[in-house]
Amino acid sequence: MGQRHTALKRVGGFGAALVLAVGLAACAQGSSSGGGDSSVVTLNGDRADFTEAYAIAGEALQESAGFGLEARNVPSTENYQQIVRSSLKTDSTTDLVKWWNGYRLQELARSGGLADLSDSWDAAVEKGWVNEDTRDSFSYDGKVYGLPIYKSYWTIFYNKKVFEEVGIEVPTTWAEFESNNDALKAADVTPLFATQQAGWTSFIWYAEILSKLDPDFYQKLMDGEAKYTDPTSRKAMEIWSDMYAKGWFTSPDTAWDNEPSLFAAGTVAQVPMGSWRNGLFADTMDQADYGAYLLPVVEEGVQPSVIVESGVITMAENAPNPEGAKAVMDSWLSPEVQQPWADEIKDTSANPMVGTDDPVLGSILEQVEASEPVELVRYWEAGPPALIESGVQFFGAFMANPTPENIDPTLQKLQNLADTEWANWKADEK
Repeated sequence: MGQRHTALKRVGGFGAALVLAVGLAACAQGSSSGGGDSSVVTLNGDRADFTEAYAIAGEALQESAGFGLEARNVPSTENYQQIVRSSLKTDSTTDLVKWWNGYRLQELARSGGLADLSDSWDAAVEKGWVNEDTRDSFSYDGKVYGLPIYKSYWTIFYNKKVFEEVGIEVPTTWAEFESNNDALKAADVTPLFATQQAGWTSFIWYAEILSKLDPDFYQKLMDGEAKYTDPTSRKAMEIWSDMYAKGWFTSPDTAWDNEPSLFAAGTVAQVPMGSWRNGLFADTMDQADYGAYLLPVVEEGVQPSVIVESGVITMAENAPNPEGAKAVMDSWLSPEVQQPWADEIKDTSANPMVGTDDPVLGSILEQVEASEPVELVRYWEAGPPALIESGVQFFGAFMANPTPENIDPTLQKLQNLADTEWANWKADEK
């Protein structure tokens, strides 16, 4: 994806475009449009850092679709999922819901409660607002049930000042990556951030290593066509275990909320995360002081790959304000909305017509364009939710005891879980 620059002015002030609810109870409530302001559409989300972006997008939507946004935020991923799943088919649902693509969207769609957005998708494709090749990731049983809210590339963010002080450069090979980590460790800097504390974050390093070891195997494992106990998966665990033995990671119980401050202070030199984290880093430090690079392949000759994450905006079938919700969905991917939205969240848009002037994002896009990596769906969305959500607990337990002796027991637990949950998923499809 090349860079294109679109000059759009943002409308100042938040106005009525965004109202933040206080507490989980408020977040669980649905639209007030039935007896209140019918010019706004309500949205449930789990990203507090999107507060200003929702306001700005709401102003753009008010102009293009005639409806603004009233967004609510639930900071806990676990609590948020419970709220959405329990309220979606009731009269307490919001009009719109931020969710995830892949199997997580499929699970929500087949449980009922989501509106069919196929016509919104088809219209966006016709206008060049979205890549038709990504349709399957937003579909279930032939129908589209969500639109992309962003497109994030998973990279390694690095502290430029620390790299300069230690005398290292961005690695282009796995050997250079390892050498950099040794140099950082010798300089009393923690090379890499890792935490089990947020739950879902436990899968990050397994997925990153496995995808750079063999992207084809990664895809087969995500599709249930390979086993966690297979040699390639075991090799990824061995590499991960060895990285722990060398002291390259933060303590597994490090608070995820502390990541930006640790990174800005140079206490931790590198952070693996989706490009959506760029916005928070930019709020914490000068963008001239950090950059991002694609993790190199483990062995020469392996196809370059990058893990891609795409959040989703969906519409409740029982939306209290269906007219407004549909109008918002029809306009969501328009450049008039996406440009100010992407500029504010400091991430890339799924609309190929929307570019960026952000230096870090620009660098990521240049690297993607140059290396032409195969794009892989992030682990969190790439399998049945029951498998992933229980599986990350096993990864978290491994992080607390990352010894070679704990590799096989961990992988066997994961495979036993995979056998059960893939069978359940396929049975539910019948």
